[in-house]
Amino acid sequence: MTRDLRKNINEDMRIVPENCNCSVYTMAAVAGCLLFCVGIIIYALLAA
Repeated sequence: MTRDLRKNINEDMRIVPENCNCSVYTMAAVAGCLLFCVGIIIYALLAA
């Protein structure tokens, strides 16, 4: 019982599950796009 609970908690704590079909390049592209959008918003707020 305790081992199963620990196993479930460890699996839930992972950032990317093992069965994720996204490649590292896809995740990097999504992160880059998000940072780019946040940068545009911050620039618009500071430049206004």
